[in-house]
Amino acid sequence: MDKKKIISIVFLLITVLAWGISFLSIKISLTVFPPVSLAFYRFLIAGVIQFLLIKMLGINEKIDKKDLPLLIVAGLTGITIYYILENNGLMRISANDASIIVAMLPVFAAIIEKLILKKKMNFIVISGIILSIIGVFLVIGAKLEGGSLVGYLLMFLSAISFAIYIVVTKPLFQKYSDITIAFYQSIIGCIGFIPFLFFEEVKWELMDFNILINFLFLAIICSAIANYIYLYALNNTSVSVASIFLNLIPVVTFISSFIIYDEKLSGIQLFGALIVIASVTMVTSSESS
Repeated sequence: MDKKKIISIVFLLITVLAWGISFLSIKISLTVFPPVSLAFYRFLIAGVIQFLLIKMLGINEKIDKKDLPLLIVAGLTGITIYYILENNGLMRISANDASIIVAMLPVFAAIIEKLILKKKMNFIVISGIILSIIGVFLVIGAKLEGGSLVGYLLMFLSAISFAIYIVVTKPLFQKYSDITIAFYQSIIGCIGFIPFLFFEEVKWELMDFNILINFLFLAIICSAIANYIYLYALNNTSVSVASIFLNLIPVVTFISSFIIYDEKLSGIQLFGALIVIASVTMVTSSESS
């Protein structure tokens, strides 16, 4: 495994760690910010930070007009559409049910990659994806709690939306740097949120230090940094690896809940976590060989 792939694996681990913990910060931040407003301000700050990083690195890449449609699709599917669908889906079904649906994202990504990029999957990758879904199911307690049919549909669409984002972003790396792509996607995502902001009201008067810290964690760590390093990893690994790592997010969320809120983890949940970790390792090793 070369140096860039090793760095990519580390970056993927950092990303799922940040995104896994983010669910706890989202709960706190929603006290002040409605769902779309929270996403908008997160990526607005992320875009500013990424712009400053571009200037610091002396990067001056101009986007070719013929690449704009692909960049717009990536920004809208990976940020605007994904967060709107996910946030509204989570309002209608349990977090457990949402986790198992999102765990199918690697399946959607593999199908879309095959259709668009004509990429073939080997048996180990397929087996690893199936195992990871089983592992996530065990992590959430091996139970589905039921909910609105609309909620399930929205979560399925959010997973498909992010899968599209991963696949359509991949070709952009042939011409542009990771940070340039991350910046434009953040800006496009923000613009996409604007029409929906008029239907929400931010409760600025409820802002306190704890909420501010959690919001800044979401904006700086989860949106600005994690989004950028995830794109670096996607650039230097396969779509299968970049997508299956996302199934570690429920594992991180449950472990962080155990540490922070002292929630109890059962033996079957720990076993499920080990299955997810093993499946991710299996797919990563297969793609790296």
